Amino acid sequence: MIDQQKPCLVQTKQGFSVSYKERLLYSKYDPQKNIINLINNLEVLDGTIFLIFSPCLFYGINELKNKLTNNCLIIACEKDESLYNFSKEYYTSLKNEIPFLCASDLLKLPEQINELCKSGKYKRIIRIDFSTGVQFNQQFYNDLEESCKNIIQTFWKNRVTLIKFGRKYCSNLFKNLKHLPETSPIEKYFKSIKKPILVFGAGESIDYFFEKNADLILSDFYILCADTALRPLLDRKIKVDGVFIEEAQSVIIKAFIGCCTEKNDFHIFAGLSAASQLASIFSAKRISFFTTQFTDLNFFNKLKDNNCLPPQNPPFGSVGLTSVYYALKFRENENIPVYICGLDFSFSVGKTHAKSTLASILRLQTTTRINQIQNIASAFSYGNIFETGKDDKPIVSSPTLISYAQIFNAFFPSEKNLFDFSEKGIKLQIKHKNPEKLLSEKGKEKLSETFSSEINEQKQNYSKINNIIQNEKKELKELLSLLTTKTEFSEAELKEKIEKLALEKEYLYLYFPDGYCFSYSQSFLNRLRTQIDYFLKIM
Repeated sequence: MIDQQKPCLVQTKQGFSVSYKERLLYSKYDPQKNIINLINNLEVLDGTIFLIFSPCLFYGINELKNKLTNNCLIIACEKDESLYNFSKEYYTSLKNEIPFLCASDLLKLPEQINELCKSGKYKRIIRIDFSTGVQFNQQFYNDLEESCKNIIQTFWKNRVTLIKFGRKYCSNLFKNLKHLPETSPIEKYFKSIKKPILVFGAGESIDYFFEKNADLILSDFYILCADTALRPLLDRKIKVDGVFIEEAQSVIIKAFIGCCTEKNDFHIFAGLSAASQLASIFSAKRISFFTTQFTDLNFFNKLKDNNCLPPQNPPFGSVGLTSVYYALKFRENENIPVYICGLDFSFSVGKTHAKSTLASILRLQTTTRINQIQNIASAFSYGNIFETGKDDKPIVSSPTLISYAQIFNAFFPSEKNLFDFSEKGIKLQIKHKNPEKLLSEKGKEKLSETFSSEINEQKQNYSKINNIIQNEKKELKELLSLLTTKTEFSEAELKEKIEKLALEKEYLYLYFPDGYCFSYSQSFLNRLRTQIDYFLKIM
């Protein structure tokens, strides 16, 4: 008797099918027809990774191999242990050409895809179900496909961002490093806040919050906000304790116009690659740096190895998320509640931000009879999506804003005592709390403003920064000499020396369109050479 719980071959008129768990995994009439027709009609583009799920008898694999173009890769995947062991017999001849991953290997596949992306060769993921064996683990395969696609899409989105802003990130990094020894270390704030923390974003829900909760005593909270949310709070006479900024472009400095008075003694928490003008606006003791590692950079590792890198946070892409991340670190313990407001990740038709934000002010400045104050066009921009908000009313979002909300929901839901005050915006997977019913804690001690001991410690910890920068300058000059001066080295020796130096100086080329890896080509070296002068001037 046939064991229906184990895969076995079944003879048909047109070849073999497979029976497993009382199902046929191929057609009983012509087992190969469907998969071969699918592959024959498939358009194969350069740089494609094919994930073939439940390959079983590997029907169609030769047809797929014959259609591959440049930089294409096939990865066979099987979650079911019995089917994996059954398929290994038919995989033997492909062993040296195609990896075949079992259940335990598949858990590491997204990480492997991430490593493959770094070569710059792969641009897309195509899934092909080679048999109906996928139905035994349909959700697993769906999640695996989604995860792998997200990784490769994120890589190329980040590449576009680096091409556009990478040079600015790197130049700000070196400029801010010069001021780092004089600033206040952000670590002094970790586990130091004893009263509830309230984090504001710049979403329009903060207007609704203040209209509805005018009597709420905000002095009972430690107030943190994103850079563009500062002015709306100060205009409402709210004392802000800390402002987070990650924006690299100098345009963000406009958000601080009129806010830098003696009365407004808020502290600045800035990314190490944030706009370098901050150091000329605020005194060093009012700035604390953190590190958002915008890409893998050997220079970051050099700083870290010398204990010169401020605490790191994941690259959220949104300063609002970064604010929440550090607010959770600032509270004394998990029993201290953290509330958020204005992290909407959406907007309504005609209005993109809260009143008095930089975007709102700039809109007012450009308002004419033709260009009205309501920004209607933004709601109907290409790619924008209409969603249902927390109050069950329609809202507008974009793929970027939705991705921020997804990151929030992936990163923060398990945090204890994290609550949402907002009643508008994308639904977040944390509990909502009504401010009207909130009994604020009172009488908490104010955070000490004594900085002297921390500054001394900072100077001691970062005493090597100048030496690191001077060493970078020395190596850049050496690289410049190798690229521009005639040497006695052979071509092979010259290439080796240039590559060794350049591979540790990604900040010279990571923003090139082809800068995902170093290339020893004349075009690449010519562009590299022009960047050396720029960074030597900064250092």
